[in-house]
Amino acid sequence: DGFVKKMTYTTGNVHDSKEFDKLLGINKHKNKIKTCGEVYADSAYANKKNDEKLGKQNNKVLHRAYRNTLLTDRQKQENKQRSSIRYIVERTFGLLKQHHGLAKARYLGLERNKTRAQLIVMSHNLKTGMNIFKQMRSLGDCYAQ
Repeated sequence: DGFVKKMTYTTGNVHDSKEFDKLLGINKHKNKIKTCGEVYADSAYANKKNDEKLGKQNNKVLHRAYRNTLLTDRQKQENKQRSSIRYIVERTFGLLKQHHGLAKARYLGLERNKTRAQLIVMSHNLKTGMNIFKQMRSLGDCYAQ
């Protein structure tokens, strides 16, 4: 939906996949790992460990082709369907980087840059909410006439 609901902020030398569990909010319940809903992620998260965590139903991670192993037609079709949802996330990243300056760290120190990123994300969420509100209001005006 274009809203940023959860974020972590690390130094540049930490790979995104290291923060995967924190972002998912994975709970261990009676030796079973429980996630809240389906997970749409890019192919960087495609590995056996994450497949086991997510299970078949919640795992919507993009399939990855390996050396000498091409994607099947079914995997290509699944990637196409999953990408139609992933584009919303990628578009949000692009907006934050291009229009709000999150492409580069501006200050010295992790905490200052993290605070800046959180403030930018809050303003992005407010703007997204206002845009949705305006659209809903204009729809109501159309039906009132």
